[in-house]
Amino acid sequence: MRKPVIVAAAAMALCASMHGQTSGTFTIGPRYSNYATTIDAGVPSLKTGRQNAIGLVGGYRTGSFVLDFQYDYDPTNGIGVSNLIADFGDYQRTRGEVTVGVSPIRGFDIHAGGRWESVRIGGASIFGNPVATDLNIDHQAIVVGGRVQTDSWKPFGWYLLGRGYIGSAKFDRFGVRVNSDTSGYRAETAVPVALGESAWFVVPGLEYERMRTQDSLVRWTTNRFFINFLHSSRR
Repeated sequence: MRKPVIVAAAAMALCASMHGQTSGTFTIGPRYSNYATTIDAGVPSLKTGRQNAIGLVGGYRTGSFVLDFQYDYDPTNGIGVSNLIADFGDYQRTRGEVTVGVSPIRGFDIHAGGRWESVRIGGASIFGNPVATDLNIDHQAIVVGGRVQTDSWKPFGWYLLGRGYIGSAKFDRFGVRVNSDTSGYRAETAVPVALGESAWFVVPGLEYERMRTQDSLVRWTTNRFFINFLHSSRR
């Protein structure tokens, strides 16, 4: 799995939307999330603690066709390590997904697409002494999932999303580069709330995801609270 595959999937999604009806529903807006990630890549495990990320989320819907995208970016934050007094710096995480799908019945979508993400953990010092414990993860995966939701978001709505992932990742740890197949899942639920009679919605929600390599030597789990601020013609 390579990034061009993800880019191609996104391009096909956008092209498909162009052939849809102009009366479709567009949704787009900024996103804030607070999350914690645990990376099990040996002993001890790495824990980010509660971190902040910003991003963009949106989609397009016309007839039974559905397009969704999501992007999260955490430019730099601290990271901790369990059972060890250490200072890790230069932490960065980027994550994005693009999916297309259909809505066979009202209130239910099925979709597929691509995901890409990268995690960067820079050098570290233990008791003030620098050590080489860099960890880089570049991950791409195929996405398959579904979503159940209320038909209307006014005055408020609800949805539950579940997605599974099959992909591959490149790991650079202690200067050793390894490629591995990956699998995982993500669950998300949120309650869109209309802001009066405007086209704006505030969407607070919760998310949990877990990824693992084929040999299970590396695993990372994330729990996330998010708030999306969406402008949409959806009713």
